[in-house]
Amino acid sequence: MKTILVPVDFSDTSLNAARYALQFAKQAGAKVILLHAFQEPVRYPVRGGLELTKEGLWEVNLDQLRQLQAQFEKAEPFVKTDILHLNGSLPEVIAQVEESMQIQLVIMGITGAGKVRETLIGSNTLAVARQTNLPVIIVPEHARFETVTDVGLTTDFRDVADTIPDKKIKEIVYMLGSRLHVLNVDYQHSYSTPDTPFQSGLVETMFQELTPHYHFIEHENIAEGLNDYAATHGIELLIAIPQKHNLLDRLFSKSQTKELVFHSKLPVMVLHD
Repeated sequence: MKTILVPVDFSDTSLNAARYALQFAKQAGAKVILLHAFQEPVRYPVRGGLELTKEGLWEVNLDQLRQLQAQFEKAEPFVKTDILHLNGSLPEVIAQVEESMQIQLVIMGITGAGKVRETLIGSNTLAVARQTNLPVIIVPEHARFETVTDVGLTTDFRDVADTIPDKKIKEIVYMLGSRLHVLNVDYQHSYSTPDTPFQSGLVETMFQELTPHYHFIEHENIAEGLNDYAATHGIELLIAIPQKHNLLDRLFSKSQTKELVFHSKLPVMVLHD
């Protein structure tokens, strides 16, 4: 059975992502591990008029994990849900467990910029997405799960043979029983090169067994172009592949992150080659 790791810090954003993960796991036939990475706060919270100790806060967080596990088991009794409570920063903890526990996927929340308590959530999510070799689904703070029938693969048609993990993408599409859309956002051929037709032909060969839909999106703004296409064609999940100078770098630049990740209603899967 495939295993989905779901980091939670008990914020509304992470709990929303956890609910999304539960339904995603149901569709994918996977189990869920709820993970809390414990780090000592600068100031311990007060409960019952007394400041909690490290041990006290540890127990509070563990109890919250158990309560969330019980809620999930009641909501979806056929989805196995486990919990994991470990010391360390989130990227470090995920690095420790991803191989030993045979994790296939991470699902995390991300929230709007500008709120002090949420800044760490965003930085943690992007750090994990960049550092881990696992696929990471980033769930916007107000996103709700919809059955994933259509997946959009974003590409700039550069060095596709070396950068597109076609086997992983096929596994995801088959696991979800979804249709694949190959999406390229450009404006007046700003990002195309003389090699683009050849590269697009290679992509077509990679995925010919899936008979994907291909769409060249003419839009000045990559995030807006993808969101418009997703809304029109019923895409429930986008796949972006990090590599130098490619779409993900532009998506994860300050302005594109704000538009696509922080403000999108659409979850984005970061998939490494």
